[in-house]
Amino acid sequence: MGMVETTPYKWLYIAVALLLLLWLALSVATVTIRIRCWERESRQRYRYERMFFQNIYGVKDIIYMMVCREDRRLLFLSGNTSQVWGISEGQIRTDIEVLENLTTKEYRREFMQKWQAWDGEGVLQQNFVAKKANGEKAWYELAVVLSEEEDAYLFRFRENTCEQEEVERLRDEIRKAQLDVQYKTDFLSNMSHEIRTPMNGILGMLALSRMSASRMDGHCKASKEYGAISEYLEKAESLSQFLLGLINDILDMSRIESGKLELASEPFDLFEFAEKLRAMFQKTIEEKGAVFKMELLDFDVRRVVGDELRLSQVIVNFLSNAVKFTPPGGQITVTFRQMNRMGGKVHFMIRVRDTGKGISPEFLKRIFKPFEQETATIAKSYGGSGLGMAIADNMVKLMDGQIVVDSEEGKGSDFNVYLALPVDESRPQGMIENGTMSEEPVQCDEGVPQGHTIEGMRLLMAEDNEINAEIAISILEEMGAFVERAADGQEAVHMFAAHEPGYYDTILMDIQMPVMNGWEATATIRGLSREDAERIPIYALSADAFVEDKRRSVSIGMNGHISKPIDFDELVRTIGRLESVE
Repeated sequence: MGMVETTPYKWLYIAVALLLLLWLALSVATVTIRIRCWERESRQRYRYERMFFQNIYGVKDIIYMMVCREDRRLLFLSGNTSQVWGISEGQIRTDIEVLENLTTKEYRREFMQKWQAWDGEGVLQQNFVAKKANGEKAWYELAVVLSEEEDAYLFRFRENTCEQEEVERLRDEIRKAQLDVQYKTDFLSNMSHEIRTPMNGILGMLALSRMSASRMDGHCKASKEYGAISEYLEKAESLSQFLLGLINDILDMSRIESGKLELASEPFDLFEFAEKLRAMFQKTIEEKGAVFKMELLDFDVRRVVGDELRLSQVIVNFLSNAVKFTPPGGQITVTFRQMNRMGGKVHFMIRVRDTGKGISPEFLKRIFKPFEQETATIAKSYGGSGLGMAIADNMVKLMDGQIVVDSEEGKGSDFNVYLALPVDESRPQGMIENGTMSEEPVQCDEGVPQGHTIEGMRLLMAEDNEINAEIAISILEEMGAFVERAADGQEAVHMFAAHEPGYYDTILMDIQMPVMNGWEATATIRGLSREDAERIPIYALSADAFVEDKRRSVSIGMNGHISKPIDFDELVRTIGRLESVE
C-alpha cells in the first residue's frame, strides 16, 4: 500500500534532479565561456596596453604625462624625460612646476591664456621652444585632452623642430614675397608718377601748338605747310594718347596681379554712361562705313553706385575691338538691358555685338590671358598689347560680375557683361526712356550744366615742375583765366593767406612737391581762421592717378582729384563757371 503511494513522487524527484543537473551544466558552460572571453579580452587589452606603453617608451621625441584633474597630482609619466629634457621623474613628481623652466615666460603666458579659455572640449594645442638635455633648443607641440573616465588630463609633448623650421622658412618666403609685392607696388606708383609728368608736358605742348596753329590767318591755313603741321600735330597727339593708354594698361595689369587695384564706389547714371559711349564711338564707326546702334531696354532704374570709369574701360575695350574687326557695311550694337531688381541692387547686362571676323574656338579658351592675341598677323595688322581683355576680365570680377563671350568665325562676336550694382537712393532716378540711341542722344537730368568757362577766373596753381607749370599756365591763360603760381605747398599757403578773402576763385594743387606737399598744404589752408578757408575749391592736379590717391585727396579736404596728363576740357568742366546764355 505504501509502495504504490510513493511511486509517482520517485519519478518527480528524478525529473527535478535531471533539471538541476542540466542547469548546473549550463551554468558551468556559461561561466567557462565568460572566463574564456574575459581571458581573450584581457590578453587583447594587455596586448594593446603593451603596444601603447612600448610606443610611449619607444618614441624618443614624444613624452606622455597624465595629471589628476582635481589636485594636479602626477599619475603617469613616460620614462624618457630625463633623456630628452634632463629632468627626472622624481623631480617632476616632487614639483611639477619644474617643467615651467623649460621655456620662456612668453610661451607660458600664451599657454595659460589658452588654458583659461579652454572648455575641456577637443584638443588644446600650443607650440613652444624648450631647452633639451644637451643644451640645444627644440620646438615642441603640446597637445592636451581631458579624459572624463580617469578624471585626468593627458599631455603629449612631441618634438616638431623640423616642421616648425619649415613653417618659419615658408613664413620668411611669404614675408619676402610681400616685400617684393610692396616694392613692385611702390615702383609702379613712382613709375606712374614719373611717366605721367613728362606725358603731361608732351600733351600740353601739343595742345599749345594746336592753339597756335588755330590762330594763323586765313592765308596760312590755306597753305600746304599748315595742313602738314596740323596733320603732324594730330598724329603726334594720337600716338601720345596710345602710349599713355599702353602705360595705363601695364600699370593696371601689374596692380591687378599684386592685388592693389581698388574700385571707386560713386553714383552714376547708366543712361548718361551710354550716351558718353555713343558720343565717343558713333562718328568713328560711321566714318568707317558701319552702322552703330545703342539700345536701353526694360529699365526702371538709371542711377546706380559703382566705378563708372572702370566699367567704361571695359566697354570701351570691347567697342574698340569691335571697330577694329568689323568691316564697312557691318553693324555694331550696344545693348543695355535690365534683368531684375532685388535686394537694393539692379541686375543688368551690357552687350557689345559686332558682325566682324569672329573668334576661333581655340583662341576663345585663352582670350582673357595677359598678352594673348589670336595670331601674330592680328598683332601686326590691328595693333594692341593683348592686355585689354585680361584687364577687362579682372575688372568685372572685382565688381562681382561676369563676362560671357559668344563668337562664330565669319559672323561676329558678342561680349556680354553681367553686373549687379546698388541702386543710387541719394537722388531721383529721372526720366526713363527705353529705346535706341543711334540718332538722338539720351536726355540727361534737368539742371546738368551744358557749358562752362574759366574766363576771368583767378587761379592759384601750386606746381614744382617748371615745364608743366609753364604749359598749364599758358593753356589756362589762353582760355581766359588769370593764373598765379606757387613753387611748392608752403608757398601756396603763404600766397593764399597774404590776400584778402575771395581773391582766388580756385586752387589747383600738385601733390608731390618739396618743402610741403599738396595734401599738407590743403590741410593747412582748411585750418586757417578766415572766412574763405573752408569754402574755396581746392583740386588736386597730380600724376598720382590711383583710386586710393583720389580717396585720400577727398579725405584731406580737397574738392576733387584731376589726374595728369591733364584733360583741360575736363578741368574746365570741373572748376569753371556756367556760361551765361543771352
